[in-house]
Amino acid sequence: MPRKVLIVEDIATNRIVLNVKLSAAGYEVVQATSAEAGLSVAISEQPDIVLASARPDKMSPEQFLRAFNENPKLAKLPVIMLMEGYNPAARLKLLKAGAADVMSHPPKIAALLARFRSILRSHDSREDALLTEQMSQSLGFNEAPSGFITPARVSVTSSAPTRAKAWCAALSKTPDCLIQPCEESRLLDERTGQSPDVLVIEVQADAPEAGLCLLADLRAHPRTRDAGLIAVLDRPVETLYCDAMDRGADDVLPHGFCPVELGLRIKQLATRKKRNDHRRAYMHEGLRAAVTDPLTGLYNRRFASLKLAQTVADCESTGQSCAVMAIDVDHFKRVNDILGHAAGDAALVELSALLQHNLRPEDLLARIGGEEFLVVMPGTHHSRAQEAANRLRELVDAHPFRLATNAPLQHITISIGVAVQEPRPHMQRAETADLAEALIIRADTALYRSKRHGRNQVTMSTRTAA
Repeated sequence: MPRKVLIVEDIATNRIVLNVKLSAAGYEVVQATSAEAGLSVAISEQPDIVLASARPDKMSPEQFLRAFNENPKLAKLPVIMLMEGYNPAARLKLLKAGAADVMSHPPKIAALLARFRSILRSHDSREDALLTEQMSQSLGFNEAPSGFITPARVSVTSSAPTRAKAWCAALSKTPDCLIQPCEESRLLDERTGQSPDVLVIEVQADAPEAGLCLLADLRAHPRTRDAGLIAVLDRPVETLYCDAMDRGADDVLPHGFCPVELGLRIKQLATRKKRNDHRRAYMHEGLRAAVTDPLTGLYNRRFASLKLAQTVADCESTGQSCAVMAIDVDHFKRVNDILGHAAGDAALVELSALLQHNLRPEDLLARIGGEEFLVVMPGTHHSRAQEAANRLRELVDAHPFRLATNAPLQHITISIGVAVQEPRPHMQRAETADLAEALIIRADTALYRSKRHGRNQVTMSTRTAA
């Protein structure tokens, strides 16, 4: 589906020219003849980008931008203002009012399209972040951000170190930012501590390749790919502007260093970076919580079942056996009834740690019920699985559990059922999920036999899953 651009322009010939050029570049174009009409069309059409003339009509350009920012349906739409001539003061007013950028009118199409690409990359990231936030909220994992503001880390680099230091000094009053010069060679060095939130890169027209390559490297590097990147050109050159945008810059200052504009753009990108970091952190927390048990921190049954199916498939493809243990705490109800549920929880936590510490790194331990655990052991044949199960049973039997402060140490025991799947030739991958579930059932059946025959013992399933 083509991206949609809203053109807000009162001069018909300007609209026609922009429409032709943007349509030829593959954009869908909608139009409005005034700022007031532009607001209405933006609400009904929901474009991806708004391109508006900075000529005032009944509504000043600043009022137009504020109207966008104050409307919840429009606040996320990037607006590029087109201004005739170069007026630094007017440009800053528009940027402060909320413009995504201010470009010359009539715009040079190559530069305009490069700016579109840069904005749309960022806009896609915002849509992904919004989806992440919605998922986290629906799962109940989202929280209000902390009121404590950590200063944004900003690195400034230039081919002339003295110039980078001078820029940092001029930017020193930028609020909530820690701005410092950094040598180009150190920007991608993993050993230089925390990654920066925003990077300012000087690109010189006479020797642009070093700055352009650095932009591309920073955008691709895991340490800096999520950071805000600002390119500062030493003079306005259209091809250089386009190259900087396409190499990964979020913003470009085409007219050289301007501390007020640069400080404004740093603040905007730092805010976006922190917001996205916050959302990613909660998404990761949501994913972790979705597959783990909140009490013990072990994986839950859902994840264990998926992992077992994958393990069975991997073992089949390599001709190895796979073993599953079902573990249950003996007489666990007595612990809860006599010592209380807090002691029961403490027993499960301590038991989880004991089991985890005595399994191989490649084994998976999951809590799949109140006091029931599952162990998945790839590459494990019958005798080794039996040996491992007996070792775990003996370790638990001999371990004194501290279940309450100032209470005597307690001893608990576990019963274990073990099932082993030997590799079968020519098994279809689609069969592995059913085979994994059958393995769990076999291990559970063996576990119940351990329970019926006196507990605190290991029972091996004698049947191979078909």
